[in-house]
Amino acid sequence: MGYRDIDPHEIYSLEDRILVDIRSPQEFEEFHIPGAVNVPLFENEEKRLIGYVYRKEGVEKAKELGEEIARRKLEEFYRKFRELKEKHENVIVYCWRGGMRSQGMCEAMSKMGLDLLRLRGGYRAYRQFILKDMERLTEGIRFIVLTGKTGVGKTKVLRELRRRGYPVLDLEDLAKDRGSVFGSVGIRSQVSQKMFDSLVYEELRRIGEGLVFVEDESRRIGNLYIPDPVWRKKSEGIYVEVKASLWRRIENILEDYTSEEGWEEEAIQAVGRIKKYLGPQRFEYLMEKFKEKDYREVVRFLIEEYYDKKYRQFGEPILEVECDDLSVCVERLEDIYNLISHEGEVQDIPLQGRKEAEKVRPRG
Repeated sequence: MGYRDIDPHEIYSLEDRILVDIRSPQEFEEFHIPGAVNVPLFENEEKRLIGYVYRKEGVEKAKELGEEIARRKLEEFYRKFRELKEKHENVIVYCWRGGMRSQGMCEAMSKMGLDLLRLRGGYRAYRQFILKDMERLTEGIRFIVLTGKTGVGKTKVLRELRRRGYPVLDLEDLAKDRGSVFGSVGIRSQVSQKMFDSLVYEELRRIGEGLVFVEDESRRIGNLYIPDPVWRKKSEGIYVEVKASLWRRIENILEDYTSEEGWEEEAIQAVGRIKKYLGPQRFEYLMEKFKEKDYREVVRFLIEEYYDKKYRQFGEPILEVECDDLSVCVERLEDIYNLISHEGEVQDIPLQGRKEAEKVRPRG
């Protein structure tokens, strides 16, 4: 009996596996390998106490305290890892960089009869691996990039396409942000850059090769940056402009942003961040409309006086799709997807003598 070290790329060759992050709950919440469970060697307060002892009394005293705390919880750890081993053939343990925490845990469990795997280099090695391997994953992907002004329904369209079984990379969903000054309004959870990169990587692995729908995003979504390989591949994609009437855009935005309690206060704070851009008169007008709860006018005003004026496309669309009717819009995008898949060249679409091609209106 004993534990064995594996490298990050070996994770994906093990079918019946579970990843176990033994860092503190706070560390786990900030970022972890997607799909991992948390069995913390030290709780948040215990980790803070060990850090305090380390700063005040040195490494040996901190090490002694850590070992004492871990010993007290040995039976609990054994029970949790035994339950995981009963459900999964491969239980992979990791900490931050494959140091004392994961080594000590694996050695202790080995002495108690549990054969575990340890991730060599920990989460840090995993992160280095995925950032490099993302280049390889994106080589076989060609993006159909949905571009269009705020509120036209790009996110709705992506989710419906995914529901119908089409490959979709929903970056805003992974980032938990809509990518504008109002992007986090009504969204309670936040994602770190490390977690975002991991989620994008795992989603790319799940999708595999071929045509993939993605939304046209700026390089930055809120406080997060799109990984370089994905950004470059998106810029080489086939751009399709999603269009909608003003009333439809207003309704879409109200549906997306006003579902969570407290959204009004967050929206008012967001308007405050663009006060300088709006100017005092337009800002006061918006504040008055908030007081009157005339939210449709608030949205209309922001669309015409802020969003549309700042609108920027990151690629030149060669097709347009009207999306006032979600079902019709998605059907047209399905036609585009299927024609590109079968014919290979998007510029052939307007020349096809097929019934499907008649639904697609070339830009210009």
